[in-house]
Amino acid sequence: MVESIQKIITQPLWCLKKATNPRWWIKKISGYFLMRKINKEGAYVLTLLNKMHHNQSQDFLAFRNNKLLKILKYAYHHCPYYKNLFEKCNFSPEDLGNFKQLPLLDKSIIRKHKNDIISDEIDHLKFYSMNTGGSTGEPLEFLVSNFAGKIEWIHQEFFHKIVGYSPGDKIVAFDGSSVPENLCQNHVYWTKTGTHDIPYGRLSYSALYLNKKTLPFYIEHILDFKPSILRGYPSFINEIADYILKNNISIPFHVKGIELTAENAFDWQIKNIKKAFNSKVYFQYGHSEVCVFGYTIDHTNEYFCSPFYGLTEVLDSEGRQVNIGEIGEIVVTGFYNFAFPFIRYRTGDLAVFNGDVNGIVKFGKIIGRTQDYIYTKDKERIPLTALIFGQHYNAFNNIQKWQIVQNIPGKVIIKVLKRGSFTNKDEDEIKKKFKKICGIEVKFDYVKSISLTQKGKFRFLIQNINSK
Repeated sequence: MVESIQKIITQPLWCLKKATNPRWWIKKISGYFLMRKINKEGAYVLTLLNKMHHNQSQDFLAFRNNKLLKILKYAYHHCPYYKNLFEKCNFSPEDLGNFKQLPLLDKSIIRKHKNDIISDEIDHLKFYSMNTGGSTGEPLEFLVSNFAGKIEWIHQEFFHKIVGYSPGDKIVAFDGSSVPENLCQNHVYWTKTGTHDIPYGRLSYSALYLNKKTLPFYIEHILDFKPSILRGYPSFINEIADYILKNNISIPFHVKGIELTAENAFDWQIKNIKKAFNSKVYFQYGHSEVCVFGYTIDHTNEYFCSPFYGLTEVLDSEGRQVNIGEIGEIVVTGFYNFAFPFIRYRTGDLAVFNGDVNGIVKFGKIIGRTQDYIYTKDKERIPLTALIFGQHYNAFNNIQKWQIVQNIPGKVIIKVLKRGSFTNKDEDEIKKKFKKICGIEVKFDYVKSISLTQKGKFRFLIQNINSK
């Protein structure tokens, strides 16, 4: 605290004027103590994660229940939506016995009650804004508290260490990062993301520019950079692996592990990736909503959901807990997003439930994370994970639902069920991004509804091009 005051005193005169405002001091001091609290909690969570991983005896279920009680009580006292909901359901946030009587939260509810879900302490919380395209075709924008971000950071650090990370190792991402046009013109399809490898790597290779002509440049840079851990989209990393195998390229450095996330991975892709990099493959499951962190530790590919991150349920269509071995929807409650609590939030993803032991929920398999592609005019594949789900469009907040239809390579039709706030600016943003990233022309079709399949399911992409 003394160091913080010394820094303030040594500031220029125009900065010191702020210090004469009592509110400024209150904000600074409260921010200092909040960060201390966040860092202390993060260190404790990391200790618990290590104990869990090494099977050290401790009541993790008690910790999970305690955190659930805290977020429920916080939501009741600081979020009008939850206060009204709990009272309507005659639910006491002090009583976990009736927790499962609470109705599930989905994106339509969040859009309708967004302002009432935001904490009334938001002015005193540190937070950032996130949005997601969503594989269900329903975009969503929300707030995330720095507290939740810190716990996410801690979990990523823990997971990297399971994979084999040690200080000095290079972690690289394979995702949907945008790369400045001047770099792409010089065959640079990656971007630096910082000077630290924890939590997401210091370098991101972008799936948005990957094609037959650019692939050799990716390979050349990977061989030169010599990363120790690779993380990212299975479809993207498999394209790299496939090229390596077909061209008999030898990897002259040790890859400690490969972390696959954001999509389902097919068995043949896993086999390719393992063979190309002579490395083990791990899986990580999570969301921008910071409610669930699942990870695998061995060849069984069984997911462990951290009880220190959130509560994970696997429910049937009637909202009841499924039995071991059955498939259900993943429903989550985050413990640390005080800015915008998600309580019993429907993810839209399905999983095989493998049990709940001492607070640790396990999955046998996750179903529903897509590997859909659209095609450029040259029939190069562009993964929607990179183009849509890995991007953050401002337009997402003004779209109620959307669907992509492709009949011709290089062109797509986007059906949009727009909100009243949707403008030409949103349309232009989407058009420009699709054109800039992969040369895809976009035509909009504004509709009043979007049809479901015969089985009553929504398809985000209607792909009418034969990939062969």
